[in-house]
Amino acid sequence: MPQNFEVFTRLNSETKNLFSLIQKAGPITKNHLSHLTGLKLSTLIRYMQPLEEMGLIIQSSIGDSTGGRKPALFDVNKYKYFIVGVDLSRTYTKLVITNLKMDILAERQFPMDKSSSPEKTIDLISELIGSTANYLKIDPKKLIGIGIGTVGPLNRSSGVMINPANFEAPGWSNVPFKAMLADKTGLPVIIDNGANAAVLAETLFGAGKGLKDVVYLNCGIGIRTGVISSGTIVRTINDAEDAFGHMVIDVDGEACICGNFGCIETYSSIVSIMKRFVLEIRKGKKTGISKQPVTINYVDICNAAEHNDDLSKEIISKAAAILGTGLANFINLLNPTLVILSGPLVNHSKIFYNTCTYVAMQKCYIKKTKKNIFMRSGKFNENAIAVGAAVLFIENCLNSSILGY
Repeated sequence: MPQNFEVFTRLNSETKNLFSLIQKAGPITKNHLSHLTGLKLSTLIRYMQPLEEMGLIIQSSIGDSTGGRKPALFDVNKYKYFIVGVDLSRTYTKLVITNLKMDILAERQFPMDKSSSPEKTIDLISELIGSTANYLKIDPKKLIGIGIGTVGPLNRSSGVMINPANFEAPGWSNVPFKAMLADKTGLPVIIDNGANAAVLAETLFGAGKGLKDVVYLNCGIGIRTGVISSGTIVRTINDAEDAFGHMVIDVDGEACICGNFGCIETYSSIVSIMKRFVLEIRKGKKTGISKQPVTINYVDICNAAEHNDDLSKEIISKAAAILGTGLANFINLLNPTLVILSGPLVNHSKIFYNTCTYVAMQKCYIKKTKKNIFMRSGKFNENAIAVGAAVLFIENCLNSSILGY
């Protein structure tokens, strides 16, 4: 039997579509599948046969019946194959191993610092894959591949990280990360930007399941966005995920690293919040944080704001209000059904989340008065990008149209 990526290359498009439906809707009966697909039962059974023969789907249980024989329920085999999902960011790298139902079986993480070169990062990822698979007692041959969600800009097809900003370690320019990790592990690798991975996870398996128009914002070192519109990922040049962060919100504003002035990211990112906080202290503003200014980090500021430290609250609120203003413009343009805000700033500060969403709704031309379209952190929370990377891999195997390529 073929291993790894080749498992799905044997399947025709109809059988792949059927697997995808069972994966997302199972446990499910043949009659229900026939109704959803419009296939005759005999045709459906023919398409299901290779999935059963390869062990990709199984009869998982028996359904209820209003009379007569109880129907069999079919679902994806949770123990046949497994996927590695990697969230490669500028502050940490997180790894998850999932089954084909996208259940997280284990997660591991290590920090990214001044010593985290591409080579060292790949070595650590490879070591973690091996040790975690061993911990789960998974035969390495059952790992079908690796998905990576990372920061842009990148060349998705070649897997080259072009020139991502704000990595502490040198050497992150024009890195063929996909090829390097594939060579190291012997597994096929798919790479995309992290926000795309996260919105994919939340739309197909999480808080946005069943929706066609979902926006995901990751608020951290940068402002990263993933958008699914009309059931397809919206892609940008070089698969950049930070275009929203470089929306100009003040034409006479501060200089941004992109070369423009007044971008959202110059006011609403972790870097800008810390910079502004230290600047205000040097001007003589008081704070209850009992640390030297150079040692204060964004978590300190977020926590202090939650405990009514005036300076911290002022800076967090202003950053969130500016983000909310930009978000209102985004909502007016895209008219999404769901907007998920996540990332370090959202996870550490209710004030940041509440202020941002309040301002966004107040400034929206499109009023969503009947329903709150915002959600904090989504279903997968801090695991969204890593899980989404695994989803990205399987959807690529299935040639899913949602990927937008």
